[in-house]
Amino acid sequence: MAFKLSDADTDADFDEIMKVMWAAHEDPVQPFFRLFCPVNNNDREASLKESTARMLEWDRHDPHARWLQVEDTATGKIVGAAWYKIYEENPFAHPEEEVVDWYPDDSSRDYVEQAIGQMDRHREEMATRPQVFLNILFTHPDYRRKGIGAMLVKWGIEQAKHRGVEFWLNATPVGKPLYEKLGFQLVERNPLVPKTDNPDDVWRATEREFADVVFWTMYLPATSSTP
Repeated sequence: MAFKLSDADTDADFDEIMKVMWAAHEDPVQPFFRLFCPVNNNDREASLKESTARMLEWDRHDPHARWLQVEDTATGKIVGAAWYKIYEENPFAHPEEEVVDWYPDDSSRDYVEQAIGQMDRHREEMATRPQVFLNILFTHPDYRRKGIGAMLVKWGIEQAKHRGVEFWLNATPVGKPLYEKLGFQLVERNPLVPKTDNPDDVWRATEREFADVVFWTMYLPATSSTP
């Protein structure tokens, strides 16, 4: 098989990219994914459509965002993708409060807002410099172990070297072995543990759903591509 890495045409191909994203995170199931892409009212297709529209809007309003895709040259299918953010300055210099309006206005939203806020707590302390950040990477289940993930990560490594900046990411249990193989250093294990003084039934149900979500904050030190 031959694969082609390129910048994604999000206007033309974002529906297909999102279908691959959902398939990748449902096989095997990765609970963290539902923080951003829940299935509401047991309607997967409507939920996929909603998350596609929302994330496309995020992309269009984020000057740091850059989507890459990998295509199977024999079929023309998109089989993997990555969402990078490239920062020329401290990414936390102007924090914005994010309202998780894709969750109902109840304690499940409170839980998810806390969980998402905790994802970057180590970067907020240690990575207040220009950087390359890998927001998410995924490969279609039918195309795993063919070098697609490594291809997408190596693009980011070269971007970081070219700019002379660090490369940061939050690794899932599925992705961590690849990043270790490519030389990323572990900063901290980061379990997401939202808290409330008065948990109701909705909070407890949400807590059970996301009880095992953990990330590993990892990075590559800044180097230069110049010999």
